[in-house]
Amino acid sequence: RSISLSPMGFLIRTAVTAASLWVADYLIPGIGFAPTDYTADAQTNYLIALALAAIVLGLLNALVRPVLVMLSLPITCMTLGLFIVVINALMLFLLTLIPLTGFQVDGFLSAIVGGVIVSLVSFVLNRVVPG
Repeated sequence: RSISLSPMGFLIRTAVTAASLWVADYLIPGIGFAPTDYTADAQTNYLIALALAAIVLGLLNALVRPVLVMLSLPITCMTLGLFIVVINALMLFLLTLIPLTGFQVDGFLSAIVGGVIVSLVSFVLNRVVPG
């Protein structure tokens, strides 16, 4: 699957990431959103925070994740690729450092499980959704 630089491809990838974050928020008690009051409506605030978190996570995955993967290559090889799960958890922890998103992770175990959920849901949706 080639990477599309079109605006529609960006929107589709952002929607897939937002959906995977929503599933993680729904399934894992230690993951959630405490969105900023962008509007008077709580539902709209949640959706805005979800979209912002998806965009920021996409940027983190594009800019920071490749560096972490390269630096951790020896340990990733020794663990037969399982260390990638830890890198996914680190991406979620980095996302919590951006206060604009309102994304919260309550611990390392929640981040690990959340990273697995986000990866699996993103994988499945990227296979189903054209783009």
